[in-house]
Amino acid sequence: MDNEVRLAAERDLPALCRIWKECFSDNEDYVRFFYRENAGHVTTTVYTVDDKAVSVLHWFDAEFVNGGERQKAKYLYAGGSLPEYRKNGYYGAIINYVCDYARENGIVLFGKPANQRLIPYYADFGFIPDACFRLVTVDAGESMSLDAHPLSPEEYNRMRNRAFASHPHVEWPDRYVGYCVAENAFFGGRTLTVEADGAVHFLMAAPKENALFITETDLSLSQLARLSGALCELFGVGVLKAYLPDYSCGEGEEIVSSVINNAPLHNTYVNLLLI
Repeated sequence: MDNEVRLAAERDLPALCRIWKECFSDNEDYVRFFYRENAGHVTTTVYTVDDKAVSVLHWFDAEFVNGGERQKAKYLYAGGSLPEYRKNGYYGAIINYVCDYARENGIVLFGKPANQRLIPYYADFGFIPDACFRLVTVDAGESMSLDAHPLSPEEYNRMRNRAFASHPHVEWPDRYVGYCVAENAFFGGRTLTVEADGAVHFLMAAPKENALFITETDLSLSQLARLSGALCELFGVGVLKAYLPDYSCGEGEEIVSSVINNAPLHNTYVNLLLI
C-alpha cells in the first residue's frame, strides 16, 4: 500500500463527504455547504491509502491576542477517519504533521474535541484543556419591545474584538466570521445587533426545537434574562441557551471549549467555534 499525508484535492471531495458523514451527524447538504462556502479559506489535510482519503483534518486561520501581543494560530476542526481504517494511527499521523508544522512556525493550535472523552486522546499529542464556557439556560420572561437589526460579518467581527479586548482572546479573519454567519443562517439563525441599557450589543443565535442557542454575544446574563421574552418571541421558542465565557459568568454548566498546543496564553476566550 502507498500511504501518505497530503493536502486534499478536488477529486477527494466524495471521500471527504463520506468521512464526514461517518464521523458526525450532519446531513450531506450541510457537508457540501461547508466545502462550498470554505473553498480557498480552509486547509484540508488527508491521510490516504493508495491515494484514497481515509482520514481528514481541517485548519482555519486565527490569532491569539493579549493586549498588543499576537501569535498566529490554527483552529483544528472536523477531524476523523472512516470506521474501517480506524486504530491504524492514520488520524494521529495527520495530527503529528500539524503539530510539527506548528512547532516549526511558532503557531498555536487549538480545537474543540467532539466530546469530552477525546480530551485524553489529544493529550497524547501535547494538547491541554484550556478555556471553558458556561452553558446557561434562561426561561422566557415577560415580553417587551426589542430594537434588533441584521449585522454584517465585518461589523460583527469589529464589535466582538472590541468587546473581548480586555481578556486574552482569539481573533478571526472576516472571511471565517462570514462563514459562521452563513452557517448560522443555514440552520435558521440570525446575527443581530440588539439594544440594552443604552448600548448596542451583538448576538449570533439559531433556534433548535424549542430553544434558542446563542453561540456568542456580549450581552451579560442579567441582560439576557431581561431580554429573554423578546428574544424567544422573535425566534418562536420558549427558552434561551447561551454559551457565555466563564471569566464573566459563574452560572450554568461548565463546558471545556478548547484544547490547546504550543500556546503562550491560557484561559483564552475563543468562541465562534463551529459547535
